[in-house]
Amino acid sequence: MKNIFLFLFLMLSTFTVTAAPCIPTRHAEVPNITNNSYHQARKKLLANQWQPLTTIPFNEAEETLRYSGNGWGFWEKGYQEVETCAGTGFAPCIFNFTDIYGNHLKVYTLGEELTENGIYAEVSEYGFYCKD
Repeated sequence: MKNIFLFLFLMLSTFTVTAAPCIPTRHAEVPNITNNSYHQARKKLLANQWQPLTTIPFNEAEETLRYSGNGWGFWEKGYQEVETCAGTGFAPCIFNFTDIYGNHLKVYTLGEELTENGIYAEVSEYGFYCKD
């Protein structure tokens, strides 16, 4: 069990290296979305005036996401805010949002997307980040 947590930590830490955490003084409301499916979390964020932020150029999306776990499936659903996903382990993904104040929010998910079986990736954590 200890090895699983270590692996998860290492997988998530590789994703967060480029995102510097920050706490904005003014921002759109961020609802508690932990343990929600990504689909539910996205609806809550949109309802609180967070907008999806595309970070992958459209003409590179298929090449970038085709073999990255859930990545291409999310992109095909119209979730162009997907930044990256891993095709192994806990299938972690990262999604990006922005608000009217220019703040950025990253949403991290874990789990496979097997919608035909009622299995959905869930939000494991989320937080503000400062754009480089």
